[in-house]
Amino acid sequence: MIRFILILAVALGSRIALAQYYHSFQYNQYRTTESIASQIRNLTKTWTAGNNTLPPSAYYKGVLYDRLGDTRLAPAILVSSDEVELPKSFDARQKWTQCPSLNVVRNQGCCGSCWAISAASAMTDRWCIKSKGREQFSFGATDMLACCHACGDGCKGGYLGPAWQFWVDQGVSSGGPFHSRQGCHPYLIDVCDASGEEPDTPKCSKKCQPGYNVTDVWQDRRYGRVAYSVPADEQKIMEEIYMNGPVQAAFMTYQDFHAYKSGVYRHVWGHLAGGHAVKLMGWGVENGVKYWLVANSWGEDWGDNGFFKIVRGENHCGIERDVHAGLPSFNKHLDLEGVYF
Repeated sequence: MIRFILILAVALGSRIALAQYYHSFQYNQYRTTESIASQIRNLTKTWTAGNNTLPPSAYYKGVLYDRLGDTRLAPAILVSSDEVELPKSFDARQKWTQCPSLNVVRNQGCCGSCWAISAASAMTDRWCIKSKGREQFSFGATDMLACCHACGDGCKGGYLGPAWQFWVDQGVSSGGPFHSRQGCHPYLIDVCDASGEEPDTPKCSKKCQPGYNVTDVWQDRRYGRVAYSVPADEQKIMEEIYMNGPVQAAFMTYQDFHAYKSGVYRHVWGHLAGGHAVKLMGWGVENGVKYWLVANSWGEDWGDNGFFKIVRGENHCGIERDVHAGLPSFNKHLDLEGVYF
């Protein structure tokens, strides 16, 4: 009996020590040092790594992969896709210059809200694009984060499909980009500091913030007409972006992704860091390598002013497997010609 207690005490002590070591490792795994950047640069010629100045806790993800397949919406494809002539390179910011939201990089702060941030960002772009610039409405992530219970677990992560369906069923209120006081429900979660302390998910509110020109959130919300997934096919994703605007995509991130600065990212070093959601907004070819143009949600201090490129056509890190989008509803109606469900 004494021997058993002794062995158990040693085992528990080892587990505690291991847990403490793992916590330290987990914290430091996200820190990009010059030695790590140099190691990555020796392994790749397609992209450049650097010593990122963000604290380790800034690299929050937020895609829950446990039910990602179950929550995927039914697919939609363009009826006349054979008639779509796609250019070799495309940047949504250049095609739809009347939509300033395409140039905005949001910051999710110390919250696993990428699933809501990237969805709200794409909805904002599409609202402007489909109205030909006449309707400028900034969809906020806070409303989905707080009120979409089917979307997941708030700041602890969520799913793409339910976020777009929430837009159709319940609508999404306005909210300025990161830490802006604009809109009905502004996104006020602070930038991560070294502590990495995760904030509580905001509470769902039926009222807009004091001083906003609308009081009831139901009067502020704007709706989607339809929500859908995009087939996991390079050509179909390109057609969707080209015809309707940016889409939302989930992918798996690795340690080297945190060190990205420029070029076409391809995973070459480090362990799995978690699922992440971003906004695909174009494509091209750089030094013979096909890429997707992507907007991240870690602020402008990360990567190429908040944007990055990733290998296209290989489903690299799963970037082409879970893609979602939707079309806006203006006054509850929208011309859906050319779309098949």
